[in-house]
Amino acid sequence: MDSTQNLAQENLSQKITGLLQRYPVILQLCRFVAIGFLNTGLSFVLANLVSKYFGVVQGNGLGLSSGVGFLFATLQSYYWNRNWAFGQQSAELLQNFWRLVVVGVFGVATLAFVYLGSKFLAPYYYYVILLIIFIAVELALWFGFKLSAAVASKNPVLAFFVVSLIGFAINYLIASKFSVLVHLTANADLNKNLALVAATAVSLIWNFIGYKIFVFKK
Repeated sequence: MDSTQNLAQENLSQKITGLLQRYPVILQLCRFVAIGFLNTGLSFVLANLVSKYFGVVQGNGLGLSSGVGFLFATLQSYYWNRNWAFGQQSAELLQNFWRLVVVGVFGVATLAFVYLGSKFLAPYYYYVILLIIFIAVELALWFGFKLSAAVASKNPVLAFFVVSLIGFAINYLIASKFSVLVHLTANADLNKNLALVAATAVSLIWNFIGYKIFVFKK
């Protein structure tokens, strides 16, 4: 019975691995989503840090705070997407599963701490501490994955930043307008972060399409 189950599991694993090899866009999208959580975590930490430091919760000030977070998340995004999401990495199922889980969970955990900070009206230095922890864990992940800077080195940096600049404009406009027009709770910090969620979701969709078509094309 055990041998039959093991054989079935091995066959399923081989089929999924074969599928990922035939259709690399599936794995690229999964990696991009995991990196998206990582980028969103960094973006939200920085946006909250800047907005808290300058005391802004809506309008153009929040749009600029969101933009600062978005720009730094974009720099991070370039290296992760170039060397992992769109790079020539193994399609081996178990390795990819655990890496997706680790990156995704770390991004979600960062967002959870941002949510707690906004819920309890944490001061700006809370986000400074969170940023330091984020950088330390990300560096550990980077070296743990042993991602090579040589992977996909021919991808055009200029195209990446043009796509990202459009994403920045989308992010800024949605964050600034949403924060003024929509107030779903009585907590200004939570409303601010809901605006950031809307801005990030739309800009991430644009970024994936732009990176896939114009930047990390094969």
